[in-house]
Amino acid sequence: MMRLQQLTLDRFGHFTDRVLDFGARPSDGSDFHIVFGRNEAGKTTLMEGYLRLLYGFAAREPYAFKHPRANLRVSGTLDIDGQIHQLARLPKRSGNLVDDAGQPVPDALLSAALRGVSQKEYQSLLCLDDETIEAGGEEITKSEGDIGKLLFSAAAGISDLSQVLGRVDQGNRELYLKGGTKSEFAALKSAHAELVQQIKEHDISALAFRDLRLARTDARAEEDRLRRAKSELSLRKIRLETILEAHPLATEWQALQAQLTPISHYPEVLELDGEDLIKMMTKRIALVAKLERSATEAGTLRAQHDAITVDAADLTRGDEVDALAFAKSKVEAGQSDLPKREAQLLHDTADMRSKLATLGLAADGDLAQFILADPALATLENARVQLDDAHKHLQAAKGEAAIAGDRHVDATRALDETEQEAAVDPDIERLFLQVEAEDLIGRYSDALRILATARQEADTSLRRLTRQGVTFDAVPVLPVSPRRAQALAQSLTDAQLALRAAEQAEIAAADRLAQAETQRSVAATPDLVSDDAAARGRQKRDALWAVHKEVLDGTSATAFEAAMQADDAQTSLRAGQSQSLAEMRQAERRVIETGEAHAAAAAQRDRAEAAHQKLTAELRSHLQSIGLPETLSAEELLDWLRDAETAQSAAEKCETIAQSHAALLRDADQMRDDLAARLHAGEASLRTVVQMAKAQITALHAHQNAQKLAQATMRHASTEAARRAAASEKAQAAVADALDHWRSCVAEHLPALDADVDTWNGLTGLRSLREVNARMVGVQRQIAGIKLDRAAFIERLDALDGGATAQEQPLIRYAALQTAVTAARQAETRRRDLAARTADAEEAVQEAQREIAVLDDQAHLLARAFDSMIDTSTLDALRRATATAQQAIALRHQSADVLSRIRAALNVGTWGQAHDILAATPIEQAKAEVADLAGDLSRLETELDGAIATRARAQAALDAVGGDGDIAALTSRKRTVEEQMQAVLLRYLTGRFGHTLAEEAIRRYRDTHRSSMLAATEQAFSDLTQGAYRALTTQPGPQGDVLMAVQADDGVSKEAAAMSKGTRFQLYLALRAAAYEQMASTGTVLPFFCDDVFETFDEDRTRAACRLMQRVGKKGQAIYLTHHQHVVDLAKEACGTDVTVHAL
Repeated sequence: MMRLQQLTLDRFGHFTDRVLDFGARPSDGSDFHIVFGRNEAGKTTLMEGYLRLLYGFAAREPYAFKHPRANLRVSGTLDIDGQIHQLARLPKRSGNLVDDAGQPVPDALLSAALRGVSQKEYQSLLCLDDETIEAGGEEITKSEGDIGKLLFSAAAGISDLSQVLGRVDQGNRELYLKGGTKSEFAALKSAHAELVQQIKEHDISALAFRDLRLARTDARAEEDRLRRAKSELSLRKIRLETILEAHPLATEWQALQAQLTPISHYPEVLELDGEDLIKMMTKRIALVAKLERSATEAGTLRAQHDAITVDAADLTRGDEVDALAFAKSKVEAGQSDLPKREAQLLHDTADMRSKLATLGLAADGDLAQFILADPALATLENARVQLDDAHKHLQAAKGEAAIAGDRHVDATRALDETEQEAAVDPDIERLFLQVEAEDLIGRYSDALRILATARQEADTSLRRLTRQGVTFDAVPVLPVSPRRAQALAQSLTDAQLALRAAEQAEIAAADRLAQAETQRSVAATPDLVSDDAAARGRQKRDALWAVHKEVLDGTSATAFEAAMQADDAQTSLRAGQSQSLAEMRQAERRVIETGEAHAAAAAQRDRAEAAHQKLTAELRSHLQSIGLPETLSAEELLDWLRDAETAQSAAEKCETIAQSHAALLRDADQMRDDLAARLHAGEASLRTVVQMAKAQITALHAHQNAQKLAQATMRHASTEAARRAAASEKAQAAVADALDHWRSCVAEHLPALDADVDTWNGLTGLRSLREVNARMVGVQRQIAGIKLDRAAFIERLDALDGGATAQEQPLIRYAALQTAVTAARQAETRRRDLAARTADAEEAVQEAQREIAVLDDQAHLLARAFDSMIDTSTLDALRRATATAQQAIALRHQSADVLSRIRAALNVGTWGQAHDILAATPIEQAKAEVADLAGDLSRLETELDGAIATRARAQAALDAVGGDGDIAALTSRKRTVEEQMQAVLLRYLTGRFGHTLAEEAIRRYRDTHRSSMLAATEQAFSDLTQGAYRALTTQPGPQGDVLMAVQADDGVSKEAAAMSKGTRFQLYLALRAAAYEQMASTGTVLPFFCDDVFETFDEDRTRAACRLMQRVGKKGQAIYLTHHQHVVDLAKEACGTDVTVHAL
């Protein structure tokens, strides 16, 4: 054991020769100390100095800021196992631990006392501040470090099994995970499906192979032709789209040039900001208003100041009036109390006279004559006690004589009766002892009680199986396990969520389809020439042209002319409808896409609904097989299955108990039959028969002893009767002597007594008279004091007001003086306030004038940036000029940007070249050509996509054809994969079942064998939180066990990270305290330091923490460092004399 008795910071930190004396360890109580000091007093420095004494100085010492490192020194007095050692630590490489004589001391002295605790471990466990308490606490709650392992170990070898089980569970997940795609089984399943598909695709004939090669050649040729045609059309379309983009830009550039021309003389660069000018204008207006307001306020305040007058005399005597306040309060209290005191005096006088009359004493003359002194009262009381005792002794002697005579008669009768009683059968006692009836009846009762309890538990468990009126006489066969029911419940919940999501997705897809159809209807206007209509017109024109070339007559020419004019009109009309045609094509494409999406959503909804119905059917099947209502949910089925397992266990337990006690019950029945036959008890119960037998045996013993006792009693009764008669005669003489003594005492001290002396006993009343008399004397003294205070108060009032109002009540006179003084003081305060406010107002006027001048100078400087023709004479004009200049700058930037975009789009260097290109291709012509090209490209893209897909399918089909042995090899690989899948599933099931059983076994083992440190931590944490947390449990995690705290009000478990900072610190403090007790139990007892770790605790929990430190102090030494005075007060309140406070 090591204890710090004294610590001296000779030269350390900002301390020089600072001594802190903790004294010797108290013989009883707690060794709990609080070191109190303000901020920056050096509490942390004190704790660090103690660590330097134990472990030495660091190479780079952070506390060498006042004294050089070479001059640092920390010394102290340590009590190590009862031996006092005065040691000092120096900043040297060797021999740095010395005694009080300066001689080196081996470090083994401290190492042995520290029991191998390193400096890092000491700081983490026994020197706590905000940083170390949380860092070390997190390590412990995650079962890391030595203390964490000690906390979570239930028995040897168990602390590491959670991590082993975690690795087993991870291995199971790598083998198989439902819905997963990265497990070993999922990879084998995917490979199996791929092999099956390859087998289906690769089995082909020679004729089909030739057809595949021809199909691939034709597909390649068609794809190449379509790609060339698409490339030509794309280049033409891109050129026209560039011209279309440039036309609006050209119009925009010309408009910008037109806007810029009138304001081109404004500056091209301007560093002014219109918002800054607005702020300057706003500020100047505010300053002018402030100037006017302050000037008016100064005049008004000056007039109010001059109008106030102050009475100097009232101010002068104000202190004297204030000094009279205490005397006034005494007079005021006495004035209200005097009538009550006088009334109380009258009441006490009447009470005394009444008491005297009750006692038979004449209440005339001086009442003090009846207040007897203590010796006189003692003489009377002793005489009365002697008389009462003599009477009592006489009555007792007479009663005892009568009793002795009665006993003599009873003894004679008892002796006669014992001789006439019949004897009891002695065979009953022999049989009773032979079967050990006492032990048998006890074990029989215990067996019946245990069996009844087991049957009651079984019946209760069966009643718990009742659901919606359905009851069970026995536990039915369970069609499904609770684990499977839990999985079914989770699957049903997931299926319901999936169905709901699919229904919502279908509704959303239907809404989007309806919107797309509406957009298509809006886009398809009646006069719009669609692509199909244009194609039909062109086909009709081409057909009539072919007819006309063959016939060459007027009729065919007229028909062809009409068709050609109609086609030209459609082409011209479509040139103006390019935008509408594009919108209609986009709307049609949108209808197709949303229709496909709606169909997919509907299919997904059907699949989700089918999955949900399948799970619901499985649930109903289980309910029907059990006989439960089909309205129960999967969660309710899970609860019922768990209750059923409990009921089944209870039934099996009941049957086991009945079998184990069968032999005992048979023995008890045989004993009952034997005893009942001898006692003629018929069908009486075993307990009744045993009681009858015991009564018979007792009666036998009693009869034997009764004869001996009756004879002895007879002899003793005769002797006792004679002795009691003599004692009665002696008591009669003692009564006569005591009565004579009582009469003489009364005649001496109470000659005026008017009552029967022999029966009078008013001594208690005489003592109460003394209490009334003392109360009367005290009241008379209070009345005199009240009158004396009033006279002194009136005398001081006369000195203040000269007695001018002596006729008035003194309190009224004092109130008038106080009112006058208060008015004078208020007037003086008002004058001073008005003078100060007047000075502030005048200062505000001057300040506003200075700021207005500064703003005017700034405006003149800013106006120099503009041309002299531009008006900038005022701030408002300057603001307008600035806005116009900014507009001109913006127009120049926009114009340059637009022109740059035009040149880049058309790939030209000047505006003239761009203008020639745009003039050669008008915008309407470009739109019509782009629309035609877009239609052609769209058709080409569709055809090209089809050709690419056709070529890819042909190539894939051809590539899939292999040698004759490929199908056999694929089939063999498929069988191998199936065997691997079966082996993986078998390994998964083996590991999963083993993991589940081991996890349950460990949980039960931990609950049965929790470590003593965890129990101590649980108790300390419950005390610190005032019972808010009732228990601590451990929960396996991926990196080891995790500590969980259980709330008392709702049973919710929390990790330390989920708690508030204060509660988390309380948990960490409880962990350290429990660890300290664990260390102390093994003989490692060291000083325990805390540096203001209670600052996040409330008052109640701070008291509890102080009591915890008090408990630590009873094991070893507890030292708490703080700068909070309330912590000191709460510690004294909670610990009383068990805490010692030191000032730093």
